[in-house]
Amino acid sequence: MKVPQPTRHRNGFTLIEIIGVIALVALLAAILAPRVTGVVSRGKVSSTAEGIASLKTATADYIAKNSSLPLRAGTGSTNNAVATGRFDADLVAGGFTEKLFSCGIGTQTFDESELTSRTHVRSQTVSTSASITAPTSTAGGTGFDLDRDANTADFSTGQVVVSAFIPGVSIADAIALNKQVDGDVNTGTGADSVGRCLYSAVDADNKVTVYVYIAHY
Repeated sequence: MKVPQPTRHRNGFTLIEIIGVIALVALLAAILAPRVTGVVSRGKVSSTAEGIASLKTATADYIAKNSSLPLRAGTGSTNNAVATGRFDADLVAGGFTEKLFSCGIGTQTFDESELTSRTHVRSQTVSTSASITAPTSTAGGTGFDLDRDANTADFSTGQVVVSAFIPGVSIADAIALNKQVDGDVNTGTGADSVGRCLYSAVDADNKVTVYVYIAHY
């Protein structure tokens, strides 16, 4: 009688197989990583645009109820620095929005650091100049070329303009946000001074400061 031989099972993988799998994973990562990064970046920019739209609605409601806008110059060192700092704190206090403005791009902190280095919403005395000076990392948000006519001023003396201040934004995200807000297709690393979304020229870290028009009264 012939006795059947036991079946031999191979355990594990050979070195060649392991190297092949690693190479395949590395190739897929190299192909997919830029696409995944791009999707994430677009999502952050889109969520920022949505947050700005919500700010516009809340600000319009504030104006309708109060028939005025307070001055909040973007100074101070607390999140609740209403008297001198951030207009979005007024919106929260008045029940027009549930939380302080934040977005997916730029510098997002909620500590007691200076407002001039982190995202918030300002309400400032307007610039009545017809020509818009390109914004910098420290100056901007009081003049916007809303009608895209450099020969006419968009604001009148005595008005207050509300703008979102977003520092530390990558130039790629600034260009993408500008496209969503203004419909422009910008290139390069220079400042943008046309429309409702303005940004400074890039700094040493390839970052810009973005100013987005919300409303004026």
